[in-house]
Amino acid sequence: MRKLILATRSSRLAVAQSEIVRDALLAQGAEVSFLYVETAGDTDKKSPLQKIGGDGLFVQKVEQAVLSGQADIAVHCGKDLPYRIEKGLCIAGIPDAADERDVLLWRKGESLSDDAVIGTGSSRRIAEYARINANAQFADIRGNVTTRLKKLQQGAYDGIILAKAGLDRLNIDLQEFGHRILETDEMIPAVCQGILAAECREDDAEARRILESITEQKAKQRFMIERNLFQKLQADCSKAVGVYAGIADGRGRLSALFGEKRAEAAGACGDYEKLTEEILARLM
Repeated sequence: MRKLILATRSSRLAVAQSEIVRDALLAQGAEVSFLYVETAGDTDKKSPLQKIGGDGLFVQKVEQAVLSGQADIAVHCGKDLPYRIEKGLCIAGIPDAADERDVLLWRKGESLSDDAVIGTGSSRRIAEYARINANAQFADIRGNVTTRLKKLQQGAYDGIILAKAGLDRLNIDLQEFGHRILETDEMIPAVCQGILAAECREDDAEARRILESITEQKAKQRFMIERNLFQKLQADCSKAVGVYAGIADGRGRLSALFGEKRAEAAGACGDYEKLTEEILARLM
């Protein structure tokens, strides 16, 4: 089996995610080496994401490495993918998903007041947490997971909201913080949160076959359903957008947030186009 070059960002979380895909490929008999790529989001760690490009900010340069032939595959956090990926590329591998929920964290031994300052740069998290606590204050936050936790401990914020998948993949012990896991009915997750997407060139049949061999079907179903709705919404990162497909026994419950509107529909997973149309009719 040919040796694959995997393009990834060099942050601790991006590498941890890429190692999950690498290990799955190694188990299939492939050889894998890493190519590290610095994206615009890695270079500018202070500006709000909306001001420096937002959509595809952590994806485009990694995709370009695959398109140019420097790499064979790329690994992305599903929630970082813009609604349209680069022409000539495809998502061919979806390994088993991690936890899709968000987590509210604060300093251990303390408590959050009603008017606590919550660190987040996400329009979605602001909109959803404001529903939980209308008195909360919000302040923008940038940096990787470790940096954000350090800022919390140093008192820059009273609390912060992070994806549980990232915390789990970095082996962060939640018991070191006060925390509350936000269920999906309280805070609808980002599109494909907790899902990893392995990408390759459309015309690379061998890479596609290898990536398909590591795909977990339930995670793939979630990815397809959530992406289908996201692509039809075509919202940029300045808008509050959340999509989550809860799947059990071949049926899905699709929940979505778009701006100030929320909607939900349920039905057979195979009929996700119908679910998407039901949601769109309520959101648009």
